[in-house]
Amino acid sequence: MSAPSSTSEKSSIWSVLNVIIGTVIGGVVLLWVLAFIFDGLGSLRPKDAAPATAAAAPAADLPVLEITIKPDNANPLAYDTKTISAKAGQKIKLTFTNIHPTLPQPHNFVIGKAGTKDKMMAIAMSAMTLVDKGYIPDSPDILAHTNLLQPGTSETIEFTLPAAGEYPYFCTFPGHVAIMNGVATAQ
Repeated sequence: MSAPSSTSEKSSIWSVLNVIIGTVIGGVVLLWVLAFIFDGLGSLRPKDAAPATAAAAPAADLPVLEITIKPDNANPLAYDTKTISAKAGQKIKLTFTNIHPTLPQPHNFVIGKAGTKDKMMAIAMSAMTLVDKGYIPDSPDILAHTNLLQPGTSETIEFTLPAAGEYPYFCTFPGHVAIMNGVATAQ
């Protein structure tokens, strides 16, 4: 017959296990915090499998990227495409089709230069008074745009994203910019 173990022995084993588990969890949290501090939000994104090389295909050799965007079926005051990815210098042929089965409204597609998201949001808000210009503001920060399209119509525009970066796009019809927007990323 073996001797019964004391409660102090059991509690000391659990105390040691609690310290080990707490140290492991604390270490993992510390690593995440350090990764975030030193690499920002990019530390939470997966890294590219293959690094970009200087021998990438020239823009002239890239195929034309054809995209069709329309109002989202679930929310007609948003685009159905929130992100676009392209290569820097690649020609983009974008067709905006203003078709929505339940809430037909006028919309447009305006894309700004890289890194101008806040500025472009302010420009879109200022377009509220530009009825005679189809709510398209005059700005050197606008890369390309469609006209204001009435329900059931479409327009195709062509443009390039000249350099790597994030190019904001949005609808400038009054009040739509808040949720009818997205980002085109050039790599």
